Amino acid sequence: MNRTVQFIIGVIAVVVALGAGFYGRNLYLKEVSTYQVPVPINTIPAYAILDADMFQMREMPRTMASLPYYQSTQDLEGKISTVSLPAELPVAQANAVRVTQFRLADVKYEVLSIPVEPVSAVGGQIRIGEHVNLYQVLPEEIDPENTAISANDQSTFKVELIARSVLVVDVRNAQGVAAESNQKSEDNSTFGGSPQNEQVQILTLAVEPKYVDVILTAVAASKKQGGLLWSTLALP
Repeated sequence: MNRTVQFIIGVIAVVVALGAGFYGRNLYLKEVSTYQVPVPINTIPAYAILDADMFQMREMPRTMASLPYYQSTQDLEGKISTVSLPAELPVAQANAVRVTQFRLADVKYEVLSIPVEPVSAVGGQIRIGEHVNLYQVLPEEIDPENTAISANDQSTFKVELIARSVLVVDVRNAQGVAAESNQKSEDNSTFGGSPQNEQVQILTLAVEPKYVDVILTAVAASKKQGGLLWSTLALP
């Protein structure tokens, strides 16, 4: 065997040894080594706003790096727990989400739903993400001492804008099932299916707290005093 052949065999042996070493190292890091993940210091109740101070770092098998768990305290900052988070255990991503994802709107808004009639809610075609104006329509109060008004006189009404450019975060039909959008119905018609558009009868709104009492009072008035609650699409 000449020197050239010996040299080639030696190079091949070195390459094989390096490859085996690299593979063994990766296998060791994957199966045996550990790394740090954030875990709650104490049990965190459900619906709590998370802060980095609630967590500490704990050694866990490196195999968890590819699993859907939070990997740093920065990722958990400002999120809300959807379930109780046990102490000393990693936090699954499904158990801590953005506040807006959990409660439909930013924390500065109250979220409430109101009943609407399709005829007074843009034909029941309002969609999520649109902004609406809310109007209250009430009959004018008649002064009982005003004898000039006869029974045949037509009633007059007062229209008042009670909330402007309110964000719609959810729409439902009368059964509480998500109402389908116009676009989906049009797509069904295009491909030969019959439109299945559900008219909106429940609006869920993100409202500034100062308007909640006014809106709920208008809803009550529409049920008890013969008034109307009317919604229109706000100007862009």
